[in-house]
Amino acid sequence: MQQTTGLESNWEHAKAVAAIHEAGREIAASLDLDRTFRLVMQKAAETLPMDAGVLFIRDEAAQLYRVAVSHNMPPEQVEAITFAFNEGVPGWVVQHRRHLIIDDARVDARVHPAAVAAGVLSTLAVPLESRQRVVGVLNLFCQTGTHAFNAEALQLAQVFADQAAVFLENARLVGELRQWAASLEQRVAERTRQIEEKQAQIIRAEKMAAVGRLAASVAHEINNPLQAIALHLQLLADESLSADGQRHLKVVQQEFNRIAGIVERLLDFQRPQKGQRQPVDVLAALDYVIMLAEKQLQRSAVALVKHLPPALPAVLVVENQLKQVFLNLILNAAEAMPTGGTLTIAACHEGDEIHIEFADTGPGLPPEVKAHLFEPFYTTKADGSGLGLAVSHEIIANHGGTMTVHNAPGEGATFRVALPVRATTGGGK
Repeated sequence: MQQTTGLESNWEHAKAVAAIHEAGREIAASLDLDRTFRLVMQKAAETLPMDAGVLFIRDEAAQLYRVAVSHNMPPEQVEAITFAFNEGVPGWVVQHRRHLIIDDARVDARVHPAAVAAGVLSTLAVPLESRQRVVGVLNLFCQTGTHAFNAEALQLAQVFADQAAVFLENARLVGELRQWAASLEQRVAERTRQIEEKQAQIIRAEKMAAVGRLAASVAHEINNPLQAIALHLQLLADESLSADGQRHLKVVQQEFNRIAGIVERLLDFQRPQKGQRQPVDVLAALDYVIMLAEKQLQRSAVALVKHLPPALPAVLVVENQLKQVFLNLILNAAEAMPTGGTLTIAACHEGDEIHIEFADTGPGLPPEVKAHLFEPFYTTKADGSGLGLAVSHEIIANHGGTMTVHNAPGEGATFRVALPVRATTGGGK
């Protein structure tokens, strides 16, 4: 830094002040805090008598003053320059809310050793104050001599600092406003999603309740004539029939049993399921169901892959209902792969939940199918009742869990069952 007699003249002073105000207009155009920091230091270097410099800011998280931006200082030295609150040059300036000139930096303990090691001989520090709040400390360094800063340099530095403080505070407030707006927008979007999800759940629950009542009514009406048909089929079975007669009777009995099964599922959909909730080993329940479905998987040329941990926390469920859900998902996966494929069953413990996944390598689910998958009586099967997934979904929901499907058309579907580990009370529904 070079001192000149011209700087002391009114004309030179006026030119310097004008340059500072011009720099201020450029800084004011920036509303990004990091860019404003850089501009403040860049314009300070262009308009103030300094060889090097740093701008200190208060880091509340780290509880110290750190350098936000520097000029003509080695990066490794800059990283080392930090002060605890109320210590060093920035601590003194903030505490006293006034400027500080140190004629010989080598003998003043308030100057950081890293600055002295970088060749700083004298220093001038001014507070950047806005709205009765110190937003930073601008520290100018001279590396060419001691006693480098005089009243003229201080006046220029203070003019620069006063306007820079306003621009930094404005940029900080704009940044906070943007963050607040983004956070608010995110919260509104999340709340809107939650409301829409709840509305969909309410609509679905009302629809399922109405369909369930209707189904129960129809099932009861059908059940009475079915009992009469069953009785007469038994009477026919006791009589001597020809071979053709026996064959036809067998077909009638099979179809009757299918109708009776549909009626039973209709009634199950509406009436409360009995059963006491108890701690159940999910892995043991899975093994049992896999054993039941093993032959069906072999006939369907479906390879079974298991990714199961050695142990999982118990869940409080009605065991037979949980096994019913698992069996339904396994058989549905096999049916989704009529020419064979792979069924992968995985389980894990995440947070307060147990997750069980059933992933097939079938064709996947078209979006229009996925949207209605858990609705009662919705089916894509020629002989399906459309109740299996609806009942399974309801069972899991009654246990405080969720059943979801993740789909990649052409790559298969993955059904995920999530059950809470936390203990619950009450009987199964």
